[in-house]
Amino acid sequence: MSPTHSGSLEEFVPASQTELSRFMTENAATSHNQIFPVGGRTSLSVCCPSSQSGTLVCTSKLSRVIDYPVRDMTITVEAGMQLDQLNEIVSAEGQRLPIDVPQSNRATLGGVIATNACGPRRFSYGTIRDYVIGISAIDGTGNLFKSGGRVVKNVAGYDLGKMLVGSLGTLAVISQVSLNLRPKPETMSLVWFAFDSCQDADRALEAIITSGTRPTAVEYCNSKAARQIAAESRSELPSEHQVICVCYEGPANVVNWQTDRIREEWKEFSPLSSQIVETENATRLYHAFTEYQTSSDDPVTLKAVVLPSQMMKFVEAATRFDIAVQAHAADGIVYGHLPDSASSLEDVKQILNQLQKEISPQIGHLTVYQCESEWAESLPLFCTAPSGWSLMQQLKNALDPGHLLSSQRFSELVEA
Repeated sequence: MSPTHSGSLEEFVPASQTELSRFMTENAATSHNQIFPVGGRTSLSVCCPSSQSGTLVCTSKLSRVIDYPVRDMTITVEAGMQLDQLNEIVSAEGQRLPIDVPQSNRATLGGVIATNACGPRRFSYGTIRDYVIGISAIDGTGNLFKSGGRVVKNVAGYDLGKMLVGSLGTLAVISQVSLNLRPKPETMSLVWFAFDSCQDADRALEAIITSGTRPTAVEYCNSKAARQIAAESRSELPSEHQVICVCYEGPANVVNWQTDRIREEWKEFSPLSSQIVETENATRLYHAFTEYQTSSDDPVTLKAVVLPSQMMKFVEAATRFDIAVQAHAADGIVYGHLPDSASSLEDVKQILNQLQKEISPQIGHLTVYQCESEWAESLPLFCTAPSGWSLMQQLKNALDPGHLLSSQRFSELVEA
């Protein structure tokens, strides 16, 4: 299939792994075009400069179910399958992939793996890395390689497939994936707590580890984010103050006991109010939390990874800049949408510099998750280089010796 033009980029849509491999081989041997793997196109601007030239390789036609042994609670599918499509298939068997990502009606499994996208359930269920038991992918020279298998016992030794998680399309084009599944819970409820001070909220978060309950998710948002999330969920919730929202899933009687128990436990932290959200309202509110990390029309969206014990310190600093903040609080992952008042590149750089001072480079990092396209070339998208960078460079050189796969993203890391 010959590429078609899409703006300044060509586009290639393979119908099979063989066709994809042949295209990659020919490109490495002759054209030497930059290759940008895409799926549902929900994360094209994530950590990537705006000026691109080359070929988009779209996996949308790679969406078949290869194998689904229901009793084993595993499934093998092509990487272009959308997350909602996968969960619709396995839901009929009372199962699910418990990874929640924004725009799941468009996001593909390959894209979720490449960006290591995750949502509130990360606290109890982990990330996509914990569910990948096998991967097939095509490297920069067109070679198809496999790691792991279709059953859990096949995962042994050095698991190359896990290196593709979070690789942002810089190492290979993911074509097929085998996943572990989990049982689908009976019900879900959330408890919305409003707090007047960061100190009270921080004390409550610290108490999660000693709670008699087992939350599925623990979300924090400052008042600016709380108002937006409450409005998006169409819920009548107190949102004038900072909020911690605790989610529970499981059998109805167990969920009801836990929501009552956490309200009783947290009385000592002086919440201004607490409200249980159930049934359809709980689904809408949880969806609003999941979708909030997307950038919408905000000029810059940042992502910080810090120790959970230091999260509140970072949140306080961000709030002083009028940043709307949401955090997967028990995991120390913070998303912030900069205000419209940060209208110039210099304003944004100043804010980033100040926030970077709140993060110890040995234990965390700050990333410009998404931003205005005209600013992408001038902002340090990766404010700090990741640990183990030299090993990543060696792996890049081995799998993509011509540096043909999303190398603008890779060069951003070099410059960090």
